[in-house]
Formats: sequence, C-alpha cells, structure tokens
Amino acid sequence: MTLRLVALAAAMAAATLLPAAAADAATTRPTAAKAAKQAERAARPCGRSDRAARRARRAAPRRSARARATRCAVVRQPRRPAAGAPLERLLGVRPGPLPGPAPGPGEPEAPAPETPALVRFVSVAAREFSLTLSRPLVGTGEVTVELRNVGEDPHNLVVSPEGTHTPLASFSELDPDTYERRSVSLAPGRYLLWCSLEFHEGLGMSTTLRVQ
Repeated sequence: MTLRLVALAAAMAAATLLPAAAADAATTRPTAAKAAKQAERAARPCGRSDRAARRARRAAPRRSARARATRCAVVRQPRRPAAGAPLERLLGVRPGPLPGPAPGPGEPEAPAPETPALVRFVSVAAREFSLTLSRPLVGTGEVTVELRNVGEDPHNLVVSPEGTHTPLASFSELDPDTYERRSVSLAPGRYLLWCSLEFHEGLGMSTTLRVQ
C-alpha cells in the first residue's frame, strides 16, 4: 500500500512538471536562435549594403531637419517699399503739382496758369512736288516764314488767306539748296501756302497753315 502511494505521488509530480518544462523549452529555443543570429552577424564583416543602410539611417533625420529649415527659410516676408520710392507711385497717382490752399472768404482766387505762347516761326520745305511745314500751327502776330528749296527745280512761295489766291506775302523764285525768310503779319485763321510757278500748285505744291 505504501509503495502504491509513493508511485502515484511520483506520477502526479511528473505530470505537473512536464508542461512547465515544455513551455520553458519553447521560450528558450527562439531566444537562443536569435542570440545565435546576432552573434553570427556581429562576427561577419560589414558589407557595403550594411554600411549604406547605416549611413541612410543616420542621414535621414538630418535631411528631415534640413528640409524643415528650408521650408521655414523660404516663407516670404511682406514686401516693403523702397526707401526712395515716391509717394505717388505707391498710391498709384500720377505725379503733378500739389494743390494750393483753398482761398478763404473774401480772398480773390489764384489766377489760372498761363498757356505758353505759340511759336511764331514756320519753315516750308519745297520739293517736287510738295510743300512740307515744320509745324502746322503758329501764334498770331508777326510770323517768320522760311522757304527752303530742297528739290532739284526752282520754286517759290505765296501766302494767301484760305479760299483765295490773294497774296499777303510772296517769296522769290529760289534755286535748289537756297532759302529765304520773310516776316508776315497774320491774324487768327487758316492760310494757303502755294507755289505760283506754272503747274506746280496743280501738281501738289500747296498746304494749309493755321494761326491761333
């Protein structure tokens, strides 16, 4: 009876310890395999791919930091006007004289700016077959008229009120490369300038001058 009890206790103890030993063996086996693989990798000399991988891992955080710094650096600041930029260009206003102070009650208004007087000189270039004015408009009063023969044939000039051929001033017949000047008193209006040589006016040697 005593021997049977001892055998039964030993069987129960073996049944209890067997699963724990199997679990310890299952846990120890992968850990040992992993340790062996790490030891083998440590003993093996580093290849090019391992070094490149390590460099890539070390450089990755640096590139990220550099990229973040670059993104921060390219943020544009608000554009400031140049130190010497005129105010009217900043406001989109054309430059011009500043308005004066408004006149007070009882004070006379400032006179309007005078219009510059028109020039009282005109040069007439004569060629075959046209008359060309240096300016189409002159001022009223004593006007200096200049005739220049820039053609190859002789030409002259007559100044008449528009719509007539009544001469107010007549120039001599000029040879090529010569000129003549005359002063003519002209009132406001339009005047006909024409060459009186035969057929020249009909061929186009006439023009109109305005006096104001």
